[in-house]
Order: sequence, then structure tokens, then C-alpha cells
Amino acid sequence: MGKGVPVVKFYNNTPYQLEVRESRIENSGLGIYSLQWIPCGSFIGYYEGFWQHNPKEATNYSYYINSKTMIDIDPLNKPYTSMFNDAFRTEYRNNVASQVLLEPEIVNIIRKRNSHKWDSNRAVGLYTTADIYPGDEMYFEYGDFYWKGW
Repeated sequence: MGKGVPVVKFYNNTPYQLEVRESRIENSGLGIYSLQWIPCGSFIGYYEGFWQHNPKEATNYSYYINSKTMIDIDPLNKPYTSMFNDAFRTEYRNNVASQVLLEPEIVNIIRKRNSHKWDSNRAVGLYTTADIYPGDEMYFEYGDFYWKGW
């Protein structure tokens, strides 16, 4: 890398063996692949990032809670869960879904671990919606608010 170019680090914030490599979706950059079988309905991890309330400052790694609230990923330290591509308008199908979580015990664990990143009242959990097999790319639906911005 050239001088002054930031180095992006990816970290696996899931209990599963995953890897970052070129996505099967043309022109979409990197994606996440499973190195093991993950049963349908499994909790993958959390969509981690900074709570953002200005849609004009959204990034390519924004997860929208609603039209004015989103989670933006740290551009230099990206969790694997932020690297799932959306299979929107492709032959592939999304196999991971999100759920906004409000359980206090879960939120407290996350807040302690990522106190500088997390809103104290909300978190977003990711779950498989199909069996994931070794070599499968994992896709996550970004939602209507994301695509309306493009």
C-alpha cells in the first residue's frame, strides 16, 4: 500500500470459522464465506458499529434501523458481520437476517465490550435463515432504506 493509505483490519466477531475473500457478486468487492456448516436459525453475531442519525453521512457499510437511524462500521476496523453482501438484484438469495434486539442482558454485555461504539438501548443481531455449508458465501438483506439511497 502507498504512503498514507489506511490499512483496514477485519475481525471475526462470530463464533464461526469464516473468511473474507472476493464476493461472487460481480463488482461488489469482498464478501464473507463460511468454512463450516452453520444450521438454519443460528445466531451469527452482532452488526457492530457507530450509531448514526444523519442519513447524509451514511457509508457503504450502513445498517438502517429506520430512515434516520443507522449503524455505520468503523472504516479501519471492520467486523466480519459488516462484510456480508446483499444479494439484491442477483441470482443469489440472502441467507442471513437481522433483528433489532432490546434484551437488557445482551445490550449490557455489548455495551461493556464496545462502550465507545454502542447505543445503550439497542443492538442488532444476525441469524441464519438457511443452512450454511462450507464454501457458501453469506448474504444479508440491507433493507429498503439502504437501497433508496442509491
